[in-house]
Order: sequence, then C-alpha cells, then structure tokens
Amino acid sequence: MRLEAIKKSLSQFVIIISLIMPTQMTLADITTSNVTFAEAVQAVRDKNYQHAVNLFELQAFAAQHDAQYNLALLLQAGKGRPQNYQQALFWAWSAYLGGIEPAEELSEDLKSLLPEESLKLTREKLVELLQDRIDSGDRSALMELALFYKKVAEVPNFEEAYMWYSIASAFLIEGAISKRDEAASSVEAKLMVELQDKAGKIFDKLSLVK
Repeated sequence: MRLEAIKKSLSQFVIIISLIMPTQMTLADITTSNVTFAEAVQAVRDKNYQHAVNLFELQAFAAQHDAQYNLALLLQAGKGRPQNYQQALFWAWSAYLGGIEPAEELSEDLKSLLPEESLKLTREKLVELLQDRIDSGDRSALMELALFYKKVAEVPNFEEAYMWYSIASAFLIEGAISKRDEAASSVEAKLMVELQDKAGKIFDKLSLVK
C-alpha cells in the first residue's frame, strides 16, 4: 500500500470516549477499558506510536476488535514496531471476524503482500486463538470461528461453518440461527447427521464451561 493510503488508514481510528475514569483498575479492566483505548488513540495523535502499539496489543489479545484493527494498521505502517505484514494480517483478520468492516479491505491488501506459506501459518494461528477463546468460555468466538471457515479459510468450508453456527445457535447468540440456515444450504445432506452429532458433543462440553 502506498504511503498516502497508509496515512489515510491511520486516520480512520475509531475513537471511544469513556465517561467515567476508574480510580483503581485490574489487568482485566485495562485490557477491556475504553480509557485504555482512548489513551492509545491519543498516543497515536501524539506520535508516541510505541506506547500506542503496546496498549492496542494488550487489548487485542483480550479480543477488543477495534484495538485489533488499529494495531494491524500500525504494524502495516511500521509505526511503533518494525513493519510486520504477517502480524498485521493476523490482527486485521481478527478484527474483521469481530465485525470491524474496514478490516476486510485491510486484510485483502495485506494478503497480497504475503506468500502462501505465511498465509497458511497465519490462518492456523488464528484458528488456535479462536479455539482457545471458545474453550475458555468466550462464546462470542463461536460466531467468529464460523465466519473464519466461511470467509477467511483458504477454501470456504461450509460444513465447519454450519457446525459452529449450530453451536452458537444453541447458545442463543444473536444472528446465529439465520447464519446457520444459510450455511446449511451449502452442505450436502449426507453430511448433516455427522455434523449435527459433532456439534452436539461440542455443545455439551462447552456447556460445562462457565
């Protein structure tokens, strides 16, 4: 991406304003706090990119999708860290799966800069992270993993997408039922019994995680 395009991307940070400044914050508070996000955005404005990267990265690992997108932009541009297209793509894909629309275009730009082996490793790492979140009880990651198989996998895998949307539907996650039924239309009937049985077993296991 040309320098002007990068500058334009950096101007697209989402600004979240916190109304209350906590007097005492735990690590969990910091990783999800609007205050931390706003501090990172201000650091970008002040051209203190290293501090911004550190804060966005902290929130990125806590599945804060707007922070993931901003981190991807900084890593793409080499602001605060040396340029790293593979890491940038990992966070851009993460942000896209979490509903940050501009991350889709950013992901496509980054994909064109990387060899196939790097894309494969990045996809594997992303699935691993999503699976860890699911196993830890983060049910929002169910929809993200389903979307991964539908849109980010090298070849769309509607069987896996259907299975994970089915599990999300059983947990009554908003939008999951329509997505499940949409994916089902691309799944062969002979595979349904196996997929539904597998989904049921995973659901039972996840139901035990609080």
